[in-house]
Amino acid sequence: MKYSTSVLLLAAFLAACSKTPQQREGKFLAMGRKHLESQDYQSAMLDFRSASQAMPNDPEPHYQLGLAALNLGYGQAAANEFRRAVELDPKHIGAQLKLAQLMGANRNPDIIREAEKKAQAILAIEPGNPDALQALAAAELRLGDNPGDAVAHLQEALEKVPQHLSSAMTLAMEKLSRNDVAGAEKVMLSSAAAAPSSPEHAVFLARFYMLIHKPQEAERQLRRALDLDRANGPALVALGGMLYQAGRSDEAGQLYERASRLPAPQYRSLHAKFLLETGKNDAALAEFERLYKADRGDRDARGRLIAAYLKLHRISDAEKILDDAIKRNSQDAEARLQRGDLLLVSGKYREAETDLTEALRFQADKPAAHLAMSKLHQVRGETDRQIQELTEALRLDPGMLSARLSLAHVLMLKHSANLSLEVLSKTPEKDKMDPRVIAERNNVLYALGDFAAMRKSIDQGLANSRDPLILFQDGLLRLRFKDYKGSRASLEEVLRQHPRDWNAVEALALGYLAEQRTAEATRVVKEYTSRAPDAASGQEFLGSWLIRMGDLAGARAAFQAAKSLSPAESAADLNLALLDYNEKKFDAARNTLANVLKREPHNFQALIQMAQIEHKTGQPMEAIAYYEKAIQENSNDAPALNNLAYLLADTGKDPDRALTLAQRVKELLPNSPTVDDTIGWAYYKKGLFQPALDHLKQPSIEPRHMCHLAMTYFQLGYRHQAYTILQAAMKADPSLPEAKEAMALLGTTQ
Repeated sequence: MKYSTSVLLLAAFLAACSKTPQQREGKFLAMGRKHLESQDYQSAMLDFRSASQAMPNDPEPHYQLGLAALNLGYGQAAANEFRRAVELDPKHIGAQLKLAQLMGANRNPDIIREAEKKAQAILAIEPGNPDALQALAAAELRLGDNPGDAVAHLQEALEKVPQHLSSAMTLAMEKLSRNDVAGAEKVMLSSAAAAPSSPEHAVFLARFYMLIHKPQEAERQLRRALDLDRANGPALVALGGMLYQAGRSDEAGQLYERASRLPAPQYRSLHAKFLLETGKNDAALAEFERLYKADRGDRDARGRLIAAYLKLHRISDAEKILDDAIKRNSQDAEARLQRGDLLLVSGKYREAETDLTEALRFQADKPAAHLAMSKLHQVRGETDRQIQELTEALRLDPGMLSARLSLAHVLMLKHSANLSLEVLSKTPEKDKMDPRVIAERNNVLYALGDFAAMRKSIDQGLANSRDPLILFQDGLLRLRFKDYKGSRASLEEVLRQHPRDWNAVEALALGYLAEQRTAEATRVVKEYTSRAPDAASGQEFLGSWLIRMGDLAGARAAFQAAKSLSPAESAADLNLALLDYNEKKFDAARNTLANVLKREPHNFQALIQMAQIEHKTGQPMEAIAYYEKAIQENSNDAPALNNLAYLLADTGKDPDRALTLAQRVKELLPNSPTVDDTIGWAYYKKGLFQPALDHLKQPSIEPRHMCHLAMTYFQLGYRHQAYTILQAAMKADPSLPEAKEAMALLGTTQ
């Protein structure tokens, strides 16, 4: 007898329902452990969550969930699951141990002491448990109270289980901290010898050799790990990285390709990333596209493909992927968010706002959406709304470090340094020693002029890590206090780590300028940029520096080199157009910008530069059209709004709108003489001379402002003041069109 599909499905459903909760839990636990073993941690988490739903009061699914989360780097989520397991069964040794290990890695001494107590409690139940001994020793070492006891506990663990890897690593690191390199190596070798068939021991021994700068020994151990297990992902990745750094790209590529064929999801895109890094763009994209097409529901694969498109300036391809995703699911908040970010980068602010608003409508509690919206408000100059979105992102996720740093920074820029410090003071304990947090706090201390506190903070940060961010600040602070030698030492250390950090190169050069060693400053800039002949950013930096030094021909050559290195980038074109503008080569500048706008019709800076050219060459209506397009892209850019308002008033095209726009700019820049001049001139063009005078008489030494004031005084009958001010303006710049207009007015009525 044949049965319909619906009948078969119903039978399967009823069979599934007939299983007991314990059976369902057992099935999901088995599947989860299998995924955990194959390092498919996302699938493992789904399985363990299903097991937990089947048996809510069993601690084991929560423990396994914690292990999967830990492998994905979700420390807080892992800790929550381990705590839940312990709540359900206080004698669950595995969960207690993991909690002790996580708490022992914290920076808060109180939490570390809790970890110490947990480890001691486990040892009271299971004396000699090597994991508990290691957790106890790690806590003791971090507290620094009893390092001797810590060493004794580690040695006890290794006596009981010589191959206990975490104890060997902790003991080796403790010996390294006392510069006992030989002792540390002996510990690691003994542990590896006790587990001759363990690829994991070989990998960690290799990492130890990398740490003590023995690359040949490290390579030998990684190859031994692969002899033991050809599919060992960590060994493939580590050896690939070593060979790539050593210039052996072909061998590295083969290893990454092997890793990418492993079942664990975290390795799938490694070879594609390697191809992209080594300039094999077409092959890289083919792999990224293959991975995405294999599972269009894999949002990580989609994100990696989009990132690759962006790196290669294939914006339209990235947009197509996201357009397709949103077409298939209009409520895909993540796709909306990604497209919103993409539109922001492309300068399409109105379209970005639509997508980000939709993303928030679908997931109002998504911190990343609020962070993205804050970026939109930032580019529009809407500081208060930017702060509001960042605050909301932090409310939803206090551990979102990028939002915390952005909020602290914008508050500092808004001259609310004390509020900025308050935001940073609430950084979660685990992140307080993050170099980015230290660096941002140092920025605030600098803004407050508290250089002593900044000096102390830098010294503490460098004692913890020779991070380039903090080294850079050390260089700048020493430069400010004319410690040129010390400044150079720190900046050169930054550049040894990151030879293409152009900010550090600039600071290094500025030190030589401060010593009146101009030639040496330029030599340094040329030296570092010459070491990166393939970097368009380096040539752009060189060009900007040479403009500062007055070498316009050299700057032009540098910008042209940047353009040849990265034809799709607009930065070099904008700089070349600016050079042409300053040299009064307006047609050349106009042609360059027209090509940019043909490729990127929403390029805000190109629209502004084109408007400036048209204004300068006596084409005010064309200038107005470009400014109109520019403010469509960024409706809160104060200079663009002010320039548009001025032209609308000056041409008589729309003085009423000019006044409205200028008054809006006044809210953004309340103390700007240029904005007061625009408002005054708009009133003048409306024939309202007394309100015009109220704004134009604000102190200004700009000849154009003085001409406007002279004409206004004349219209109000104050001829003496009018002639006196006009003479001063003529002396400053007799070629100004406004000067000629004023002369015509005053001359005609004399």
